[in-house]
Amino acid sequence: MDMLTLVTAAMLSMAAMKGDPLDDARKAFNNCMIGVHNTAVGEKASPSAFVKTSESSCTAERTAFHSVIVKTEISFKSTPKDAEQFAKEEVQSLIDSIVTAFNDNIESGAKLSLEK
Repeated sequence: MDMLTLVTAAMLSMAAMKGDPLDDARKAFNNCMIGVHNTAVGEKASPSAFVKTSESSCTAERTAFHSVIVKTEISFKSTPKDAEQFAKEEVQSLIDSIVTAFNDNIESGAKLSLEK
């Protein structure tokens, strides 16, 4: 291995340790929503009540995730309008997946594990 390869490998390794702001924001929102899911499963909430709860829960994490997506998309040269739309879709997709999991788990009482 030459010196340039070693330096490049070291830089990539250090960059990976810093974390990815987009992934960190997604994990924070996902884990918050998992907590909401698990609480609702434990309380045997109705599906309609859970939908309402999921729409109003984890607002700080939701806002942070949305903001990081918009910032990332704009850095990839998306228009602000397209970036906003994409962020809205990504946030809704995560909510939808938690609602689907709730509907699958309410009868069995199964809970989700937090993402590491």
